[in-house]
Amino acid sequence: MQYRLFGHRTGRQISVLTLGTMRFLHGWDAPHDDLPEDSCHNSEAILRVALQSGINLIETARGYGKSERLIGRALARIGRPRSSYLLMTKAAPLPSARQMRLAIDESLQRLGVDFIDFFALHGLNTHDDRSAVFGPDRALAGLQQAQAERLIGHIGFSTHATFEQIEPLIATGVFDFVNLHYYAFRPGNRPAVAMAHQAGMGVLIISPNDKGGHLYQPSHRLQQLTAPLHPVHYNERWLLRQSQVHTLSIGLSEPDQLAIHLASLDKEWDEVEQDVADRLDQTGRQSPWYGCLSCTRCLPCPQQIDIPELLRLACLADCFGLSSYAHDRYGQMRPGDRWVPGAPGDRCDRCGDCLPRCPAQLVIPEQLQRAHHLLAAI
Repeated sequence: MQYRLFGHRTGRQISVLTLGTMRFLHGWDAPHDDLPEDSCHNSEAILRVALQSGINLIETARGYGKSERLIGRALARIGRPRSSYLLMTKAAPLPSARQMRLAIDESLQRLGVDFIDFFALHGLNTHDDRSAVFGPDRALAGLQQAQAERLIGHIGFSTHATFEQIEPLIATGVFDFVNLHYYAFRPGNRPAVAMAHQAGMGVLIISPNDKGGHLYQPSHRLQQLTAPLHPVHYNERWLLRQSQVHTLSIGLSEPDQLAIHLASLDKEWDEVEQDVADRLDQTGRQSPWYGCLSCTRCLPCPQQIDIPELLRLACLADCFGLSSYAHDRYGQMRPGDRWVPGAPGDRCDRCGDCLPRCPAQLVIPEQLQRAHHLLAAI
């Protein structure tokens, strides 16, 4: 296993692979306080193999069904010293500092520990989310109270947003780490990664192979393009070649799924990876949607279309065979949604508001229509 400093603000050495725990067997089944024995065996087996491999950070959230409770049960059975692993959990910002503080007590009880190393505000994706965080009786105050009581260590946030939403959160200077989306096939948050690193924050990449393109089950087209590498290996090595990225959260539903990730650590980025990167770039340039720079200058769209994201998904499906991922992601988009915002491309009324702001001078209305027809037809 390899280790990196999780930002100067935390000063903690963590494994470059983090165990994500939202995929335990029956982990989402209600009621969440019922822990079937097969779920307990599954979570225990996963934690055992992860800890034995050298992974030292276990990441969960209050919103992940039974996850906190299953981790607590598994850790009690495994019996590893508390000093041999780190825990990260997350919670959506609650309306008051008192409610946030009580949520921490509940997480401590579920996990069966008296200290949580990293606590993140979960899903700071919108302006409304941010407004619930700051203030004398807001969520951050509750976390800071728990921190003063030595119940939690470092405070961070997780987000599914783009750089424009992430930048003001990093700029506050109050957070020690950030969990965000950034992948070989979604590089738009590169400025956020760089800014967080410059601020001394830890950088954790969320779900690099599922949210990064359903890479566990790649299309034949993508396998050809990344050969001789598996797409998972290419994506993980692409991320870990960047020193500003500190750890990748990998979600396991079975213990043997760890092997493919450990194989990504076999060697450093070399000529093979660079050849694949060049091949992917050349292939992407053939797409009519490649010209989009993901700069977001075209936004906001009066019809609430996430123009850069829609064009990115069309390019992934058209060039790289990531059709399943692109179709699923497009199907999840809803205007005003907190997690996957955006209206469908056929909502474009050709108002032309975006055209003078596009530095690539794309004919955006026509591209949106073509992208919509491509993604809706998959």
